[in-house]
Amino acid sequence: MKKKSLIIKGFEPNILKIPNNFLRASYKCSATTQRMYFYSIFKYISSDKNQNSVSFSFSDFFSDLNLKDGQKTRTLIKESANEILDMKIVLEDNEKQYEVTNVFQSAKCVFTETTFSFKFTEDMKIFLDTLKEIGFSLFEINDLGKLKSFYALRYYLVALSFKGFKGKKGNEKNSWFFEYSVEDLRKLFDIQDNEYTQIGPFRNIVVDLPLKELNERNLGIQIVCTPIKKGRKITGFHFDCIDSTHIAKVNENNYVYIEDSNKNNKNSSAPEEDSQLMALKIISQNPERYAEILKEEKANPNLFGFSPEMQALMRLEEELKNADLTKSEETDNK
Repeated sequence: MKKKSLIIKGFEPNILKIPNNFLRASYKCSATTQRMYFYSIFKYISSDKNQNSVSFSFSDFFSDLNLKDGQKTRTLIKESANEILDMKIVLEDNEKQYEVTNVFQSAKCVFTETTFSFKFTEDMKIFLDTLKEIGFSLFEINDLGKLKSFYALRYYLVALSFKGFKGKKGNEKNSWFFEYSVEDLRKLFDIQDNEYTQIGPFRNIVVDLPLKELNERNLGIQIVCTPIKKGRKITGFHFDCIDSTHIAKVNENNYVYIEDSNKNNKNSSAPEEDSQLMALKIISQNPERYAEILKEEKANPNLFGFSPEMQALMRLEEELKNADLTKSEETDNK
C-alpha cells in the first residue's frame, strides 16, 4: 500500500447524505445561501428531529466549512438570511413529475449572539424525516466551503448524484458521465429567459468558469465538458467525471473518505490493488481506536510530512500487527 498517496479525511461524522433527486433539484441562490441551506440540513439530520427547527453557532458554521470569519463574510450572511426565506426547490421524481417546495418557514441571523436559527416548512420536515437508504450521495460537509460560486457548487453536487453509474454501463472503473441540454441546464440553475441569451456568454459563465474552479479545488472529482452539437449549433453538454475517492461506512456513526492521489497521476507506478479499500479495512478493524489516535495526532502534528489522518492509519496498522503477533505467541505458548 502506497501510504503517501492516500489522503484520509471525514472520519468524524461530518459527511452529509442527500437524495440524488434533491441534488438535481432546480433552484437558484447565492453560494453563501446554498452553504447555509445544506448546512442547516446537515445539522437537522444530526439532531433529535423533535421539532422542525435547527440552530447553530457562527463558529460551528465557519469551522465545519473551513470559512474565514470577517466583515465581508458577515455581509454575505446578512444578505443570505433574507434570500433563504424565499428559497424554493423544484424536485423531479423518476416519472419526470415535478413538485415545488418552499424550504424555510423562518430564518434568523442574530449577530449579537452569533447564532443562526432556521425553521423548515412542514413539507420540508416531512421530506427530511422520511429519507430512505436508497438513491443517496455522500459528501464531506466542508467541501461546500471550498467552492466560491453557485454554479461550481451545483456542478459538484449534480456530478455526485450521478456517481452511482461509476464503472457501470460501459463506464471505466473510476469514471461516469451525465448530459444536459442547454434548455435543461437553464431549468436546473433557474436561469431566466433574458439571462445569457447568447451561447458564448452562457458557456463561459455557466459552464467553463465554474468547472475550472471545481477542477482546481482538489475535491476528488475532475469534470471534463464536451459540447453536444447539432450542425454548428451547441444544443447541450456532455460531462465526463473522473473520481479518485472512496467513501464508506465503518460503524454506526462514522464514515471514512479516502482519496488516492495516484489515481490522478497517469505516470504513477501505483499497484493495481485498491489501496483505498486496504486503508478502509485497517480502520474498520478498530474505528474507535483510530478516532483516539487521530485526535492525538491532530493535537501533536508530526515532523515527517504525514497528515494526522495518515499518521493515525500507520499507527493503527502497527498496533494491529503487534496485537496479532502477541496473540500468536500466546497461542504457541499454550
